[in-house]
Amino acid sequence: MPAKVYKFRLVGMGLGGVAIAAVLYENQASNFYWLWLFLSCFIWPHFAYHTAIRNHKPFMAERRNLLFDSFVAGSWAALLWFNLLPAVLLLATSTADKLSSGIKNLWLYSLPVMCVGIFIGLLLTGFKIQPETSMMVIWACLPILIVHIFFVSLGTSKLIRKVQKQNILFKELSQKDTLTKLYNRRHWQHQVDLLLQQKEQDSKLTLILIDVDHFKQLNDLYGHSIGDEVLLSIASVIATVLPEDAIAGRFGGDEFAVVIKRNYSEAKQMSSLIRQQVADLTIDPIENINCTVSIGLAELNKQENDFRSWFDQADKNLYRAKNAGRNQIH
Repeated sequence: MPAKVYKFRLVGMGLGGVAIAAVLYENQASNFYWLWLFLSCFIWPHFAYHTAIRNHKPFMAERRNLLFDSFVAGSWAALLWFNLLPAVLLLATSTADKLSSGIKNLWLYSLPVMCVGIFIGLLLTGFKIQPETSMMVIWACLPILIVHIFFVSLGTSKLIRKVQKQNILFKELSQKDTLTKLYNRRHWQHQVDLLLQQKEQDSKLTLILIDVDHFKQLNDLYGHSIGDEVLLSIASVIATVLPEDAIAGRFGGDEFAVVIKRNYSEAKQMSSLIRQQVADLTIDPIENINCTVSIGLAELNKQENDFRSWFDQADKNLYRAKNAGRNQIH
């Protein structure tokens, strides 16, 4: 954080110093004002950076530095006799910086500090106020106005893109199994529920349950890395064989569930391809590890249209396949 703030502070206070210098020149300010300009706008950014990076808590140190920035802005608003454009510009950009820092309520904490700076500045000037802004000062204010808007817009744009990427990632994590990249059980169920609500009267739907044979023994014998490789390989076969509109998910530890918009006959053909391709896989050529799957099918009963009974039928057929010797389809 200190390195990022340092760049913004260096540019912001440097350009702000140009606007301040224009007013000081008009006001024929004493050497004290010019010294404070030099210290606050050109020395302070470097000092703040080095104190922050050397602190054992850089974040807290930078937070204090940001508050001091507000004090500086407040003091200059008063020392410029509240020359309207530069005073408003300094106070507004300082507050905007606190808002864009992302630190909760920092802008609120900065307001009393800013008021202290204003009060001290008023004491030093004898409460002198001269709000008129000349054309020369307006021109001197343009660089910080343009550059600050540009940097704030750029920072906001980057933040929006970052949030969008995080939202996409969060959506994927909330919907998909982290290992196989198929739908997780919750999202798979949601998608199937939507399909059942929206399906046409004469459409065909078939549920396919796929269970890895002797998966526990594979894990115990060869380790979880091989077990993960088995699941990844089977998920890849499922994604390759099934149509794009299939709703495929990892339903449990070693169980996959798929709903396809096909009748029982077509679903059985696809299931046979899955069973055969899985049987032909060589998970580890050195250990010569192979695996098989058992598959249970059930076509949706149009009259009932009930997920629970549909799933129970497919589940019973899956166990029939396993009890019949595994590596089978029922």
